[in-house]
Amino acid sequence: MFERLILCATHDRLIASRWRFGRLRGIEIFDNQPHGHLGFAEFLARYHYIPTYLMVDALEEDFHLEILPHTSGRSRKELLQRKLNQVYRGTTFKAAQFLSRERDKRRDDRFLFVALNNTESLQPWLDALAAQDVPLAGVYSLPMVSQLLLHKLKFKAGDILLSEQLSSGLRQSYFNQGRLRVSRMVQISPEAYQQVSYFHLVETDKARLYLLSQRLIARDTSLRVVVLTPAEDAEQISRNIQQEQGLPCEHINLAQLAKRSGLPLEQVRQLPELVHMQLLARGQRPDNLAPEPLVKTYRMELVRKGLVLSALIIAVLGLLLTSLYVAKSVEDMHQLNQLAVETSQQEQRYKEVADNFPVTPVQGMDLQVVASVHDAIARQTATPARMMSVLGTVMDQMSSIQLNRLRWVVSQDVHLKDEASASAIQPENSAGTGEAYQIGFMTGEIRNFNGDYRAALETVQRFVEMLNADDEVQDATVLQQPVNVSSYSNLQGSTTDERTARNEKAEFKLKVILRPEVEQGVQP
Repeated sequence: MFERLILCATHDRLIASRWRFGRLRGIEIFDNQPHGHLGFAEFLARYHYIPTYLMVDALEEDFHLEILPHTSGRSRKELLQRKLNQVYRGTTFKAAQFLSRERDKRRDDRFLFVALNNTESLQPWLDALAAQDVPLAGVYSLPMVSQLLLHKLKFKAGDILLSEQLSSGLRQSYFNQGRLRVSRMVQISPEAYQQVSYFHLVETDKARLYLLSQRLIARDTSLRVVVLTPAEDAEQISRNIQQEQGLPCEHINLAQLAKRSGLPLEQVRQLPELVHMQLLARGQRPDNLAPEPLVKTYRMELVRKGLVLSALIIAVLGLLLTSLYVAKSVEDMHQLNQLAVETSQQEQRYKEVADNFPVTPVQGMDLQVVASVHDAIARQTATPARMMSVLGTVMDQMSSIQLNRLRWVVSQDVHLKDEASASAIQPENSAGTGEAYQIGFMTGEIRNFNGDYRAALETVQRFVEMLNADDEVQDATVLQQPVNVSSYSNLQGSTTDERTARNEKAEFKLKVILRPEVEQGVQP
């Protein structure tokens, strides 16, 4: 799962490397000849199950700038595929790389179309991969991987000409704001290796003239040259370009790059492509050039591994849950055994105590029934204390009220009437199962009454309102006002007769119903 095969195909050979956890484990090189194809097939037979990534350093590539309407999602994918098929009809390996958005009102998208025009030298390696049913993850262009390398080395701004001396030749790629625009491959003849510094100088001038002719840069454009070469005089090459061409130039220290990447310096000097291959091994990949049928095996392998991983996760979770349940059952069994032992001890103690009990003529069950009946009777016992407490609390606030008589009754009938003949407090208990209410019939008068019946009525009304405001009282009503307010009665006497007013009394009668004790949270 953490092992990968990274292949680099050139016009004359194939570099096959095996990586594990992003570290190089082995390299093999196969010539683009029949014996090399056979050796590569034997190599794949040993590692046919490993995901494979193919990087191509082709001589014949095409780079085409295209401006398309801004879209997203599935619409963009369909638009790009249709446009690629129009531009590169009959070409197998092609891709579109997003560059930027236009600044005009339409805000169109700018894409770089990349395609491999000639795949004749690549076909034998693809046939070997197909024959072994190797999970091919994708086909990538080396200049597009170089774009990732520049980003890694913090070269992103401005116009950059990257000149890479690889094992297959000199690769020169132009980048604008860190995005690839065009690239070309120049083979290095044996004579050119004798004057590699002069070769770099000449090819840099050719590349600059080509960019001018294609109007990719202007004459006043500040073109920055970056040189990556295994030659020991890399610094001298960079200095010559800067002096002769008048272009700012700097070289990439290959030794520091190899050390930072964890690659052997000698192998990097022989095969500088290893730096690009390591980027693919560590998951940094550009747009894929391969069509869907070529990567179908890899996609199916991903699905298979995903299902295996899901099954493994489910199995592990199942084992963890099983372990938890087993541990819990063992703990419950231990507690159950402890409770059984404690129960046995309590039963033994009870038996010892019961054996020492004196003999009684009444059975224990009968005693339990008697105790239950006693508790039930105690719960049903009611006193007028609650009624008297409510009335006393309100009367303390109204000193003008005088209590003459109180009849207290416990009944389920809230419409119970006061009996004129009953003068004592006679509680009544109903045998029903409904709620029992404490009902009080209060007879009182206004103290120091001076004949002002209006004041007496207001006093009684305020007294009733204060009773109804109490949370203990469910309802308080006036049964008799301190004066006869009937329209059929005759008013007699003189309001100026003070002696008569002093002899008269302002008597009234109330009915007060308390809320059941259950509603107040008291257990019955």
